Amino acid sequence: PDAEVARVVTLVVEHAVNRPTESLMVVTASTRHAERVRAAVAAAFSGRADVADFVGRDTAEPFAVLGLEESVAESRDRVVFSLGFGLTKHGRVLSDFGDLSGDDGERLLRVGMTRARRSMVIVSSIRPSAFDEGRLASGASRLMTILGGIAARGREARLEDLADPLTLSLARHLRARGVAVDVDYRGQLPIVAQYKGKAMVAESDADTAHDTLRETLRLRPQVLRRLGWHYIRVHAFDLYSDPAGVAERIAAILGVPPEGGAVDTVTQPIDVLD
Repeated sequence: PDAEVARVVTLVVEHAVNRPTESLMVVTASTRHAERVRAAVAAAFSGRADVADFVGRDTAEPFAVLGLEESVAESRDRVVFSLGFGLTKHGRVLSDFGDLSGDDGERLLRVGMTRARRSMVIVSSIRPSAFDEGRLASGASRLMTILGGIAARGREARLEDLADPLTLSLARHLRARGVAVDVDYRGQLPIVAQYKGKAMVAESDADTAHDTLRETLRLRPQVLRRLGWHYIRVHAFDLYSDPAGVAERIAAILGVPPEGGAVDTVTQPIDVLD
């Protein structure tokens, strides 16, 4: 895909400008795509005297554009993994992703995903939501699962960025105490904290400003507790004046020891109340 080629070239140029001492490799699942990227990179660097030597210099780990099988014996500081397949003229996604769809696809995917010593960037011109996992096989199916997970984490991060500063401050204090935190949990709960099997919803009076007094004080907490959540309501003034103190109250209810604890990574409602 033209857009994918252009993006890869941009990443290579940026690397040459900003990290010229670190090695770089482009890995792709399509041999035809590899040829197009090589040609596009050569054309781009031919007009850049300041970085032209990056793609042609003779070093132990020179810049390279390789297919999955070719990359087996190679590694670099940083890797750009470019899928190399796009939509058809009719906007559909093919089920055949070359070597990734073959019997050896999962092994080749593991190879491609482990060539970088420091970091990897994945480039795909197809959104994860466009794939039909039921039609994919072997490494192609696994790759789409990986891309879907990355996209989901990106959406969660963007949602957290939109949260109000008081909520974000509380989240930072809780994480510092070893508590796993989700902000704007599933778009329904302002902040959810979990520690070793206990999950708590924390809401401020600002979060419930549009609810009736009865909903705020009785109905909403009751419903959440029946669903297995612990619940705490805090005043917005306390979040402003003493977010560390609020975090300490929540941590104590969750059973976090005074010196903090290990971070949980998954936030789930528990099945029953203590």
